[in-house]
Amino acid sequence: MTGEIRKLKVEPLTIDDNLTKDGLEAIGILTGKEPYYVVGGVATQSYLPTSCRRPTSDIDLSIVKPLVYEDFKSLSKPIEEYLLDNGYQVQTSKHQRAFNLEVEDKEGRQLLIEFSRRNAQSFEHSKKKLERELANSKRKIVETRNSTYITACSEDIIVPKLARSINGLIRNSSLKDYLPLKNVNISEAYIQERLTLIKKLREQSMLNNTNMQFFDELKFVSDLFDIRILSELVGINVDYFNKSAQDWTNAFSHDTLEKTLLFDLLLPGLETFNPKF
Repeated sequence: MTGEIRKLKVEPLTIDDNLTKDGLEAIGILTGKEPYYVVGGVATQSYLPTSCRRPTSDIDLSIVKPLVYEDFKSLSKPIEEYLLDNGYQVQTSKHQRAFNLEVEDKEGRQLLIEFSRRNAQSFEHSKKKLERELANSKRKIVETRNSTYITACSEDIIVPKLARSINGLIRNSSLKDYLPLKNVNISEAYIQERLTLIKKLREQSMLNNTNMQFFDELKFVSDLFDIRILSELVGINVDYFNKSAQDWTNAFSHDTLEKTLLFDLLLPGLETFNPKF
């Protein structure tokens, strides 16, 4: 079972939940001490009001330095100690692309805190990109708490999700069935319809975890929702968006029908986007 499929076994939460807040407060211990920033679903939620937040199973951390297991144990130690002191059970695990803290509360609910795994060679390859993203990251408050954490900026959340969506659509044209209508308004009804669809696809993926089609559909719909809602509610700095996109040449350097379609539906006004590679 791949790491992504494995996460489906964990009940998804939003950052309104105390378990997630405690996880973010623990991560906040690293602020000003270690080069990190939150990415993925929790980063997306950090920019959105409660009604727009899509539940997720983990807090993904991008670490801006090489990270092998010994480094992970040292880096994560204060986070683990904070959570243990607050009544949680914590275990560590090692996977192909990440090291995890597996957190469990007294009711048996779980939260994964995932640390990007990179050896020296892998880090050197991604160093400029990671340092740029860290330099443009934002400090966020843990809601109702006296602590903060660092998260990727909205452009650095949108760009990889858009690249993944373009490539996913190229590989699997049936994903077009899940595209939103053109010029759709970001209304309460639209948000609830998309969140309900994401929940349904997640349940299907859990019941059919050997069928990657369900998982591909879940990721596609989730990414499209995040892109659209962030672009609408947070906005896009076009110059920085173009700079960020230059690290994803596989998706953006060619004018494919899939690229044009997704820009037109999700980022209206940017359909002529064509960064210089």
